[in-house]
Amino acid sequence: MRVIIGYSMRSGSTLLAHILGGHSQIRAYSDISSSWALLRNMVGLRHRGTVCIKPLDLVYLQHRLRPWQRFDRRIWLARDPRDAYLSTVESGYAYLFWRPGRREADIDLGLLARWRRIYRTYLDHPESWYRVHYEDLVQDPDTTLSGLLEFLDLPFEKLYPFEPFDLIHGGDYKITQSNTVRRDSRHRYLQQLTPEQMALFDRELGAEMQALGYPLGRDLPTPAVKRETARIATPHQPPVREPSPARHPAGLASSHGAGD
Repeated sequence: MRVIIGYSMRSGSTLLAHILGGHSQIRAYSDISSSWALLRNMVGLRHRGTVCIKPLDLVYLQHRLRPWQRFDRRIWLARDPRDAYLSTVESGYAYLFWRPGRREADIDLGLLARWRRIYRTYLDHPESWYRVHYEDLVQDPDTTLSGLLEFLDLPFEKLYPFEPFDLIHGGDYKITQSNTVRRDSRHRYLQQLTPEQMALFDRELGAEMQALGYPLGRDLPTPAVKRETARIATPHQPPVREPSPARHPAGLASSHGAGD
């Protein structure tokens, strides 16, 4: 069986591929290491067993070749674009394969356009994908992973806590420091974005956020939104501290488990 993970940058896709790779019947390939496996699949060569491929998200920026159509199972990993944006600019990967765009309220509109373009892959054909929310994976990993294995028609195995990368167990080399997930990586935008910045996300990505089940900034209680002026960290600025979490409604096609 061939499985592909769809996502946009900084959505937890590396983590998900690493965790799934811990299943006895799954071989997972991520980022650069997935290139040969993706090419093999595109030319029609079959894989033995279950292969899970998490390509670079650049694959989802183009909509002509559509290599994901050759896969037996498709998983879309969604994350609130406001948190994904914050993580992207703080990680230093924001402009690895993308030029800086016009800024408004200290938000790079080009990065928002990149996110929207990638999410067209899912939102144009949501029925073709099994959607998993990053927030669910972090809040309730056991239930989320159980539902995912059921979707893949694979026997249940305890995948969490997971084995970090080493030469014996393999996995993704970027995951070496922990065998659990951090719950404080959810809903950071509530503390780090100003009302003006929240309104900008509503304007630019509001329809997509609603389709995914994420609340618009205008629908949040006023005290939940940071009032003072905020500056989004760039790759050259230190990351800001994590906020307290908040609940968001799950999307209609969401995996099991939702928010707090």
